[in-house]
Amino acid sequence: MTSVDERFDEAEADVDRGEPWRFREEGTPNPLTIQVTEWSTGVTKLGDAEFMNGIDRNGKRWSVLVGSVVLTKKLIEGLVEEWNDDTKQHEVVETLGRVQVGEVVSIKYLGDVEGARYVYPNFRVSRKPATGTPAANGAASTPPGGAAIDGDIPFNKTADAVL
Repeated sequence: MTSVDERFDEAEADVDRGEPWRFREEGTPNPLTIQVTEWSTGVTKLGDAEFMNGIDRNGKRWSVLVGSVVLTKKLIEGLVEEWNDDTKQHEVVETLGRVQVGEVVSIKYLGDVEGARYVYPNFRVSRKPATGTPAANGAASTPPGGAAIDGDIPFNKTADAVL
């Protein structure tokens, strides 16, 4: 006779971060929209990496490697950039900071872009504040429609990790 020990489920939940979002694979949701449940760290073939973990509207758990400079700027640094025709470059117009647990984030893979030195994946990101936060109550910094930014930015050292 086997007894049910809740520690098994708890231990498994501690290490199961969800299905990796392999944005280039056919059949993968694009955009991927999740409510962030946690940040975790791990190791890729290129070294330490950060992962944003969350649950989609159907309850499926996902793990997003935040390895490219594009995603690092948008999800960890929280930079909102706009193109300036006068200077012919992207300029930071707002800093939202790291995505917080409870935020709803939508990431759309826009395809690969040939930059000056690298070919890199480009993404559009929308962030909606967690309910009950000052931003959700109209007191803070998410622009109308959420933060949506693009850019010609190469990978950082973790970006080439196999997804």
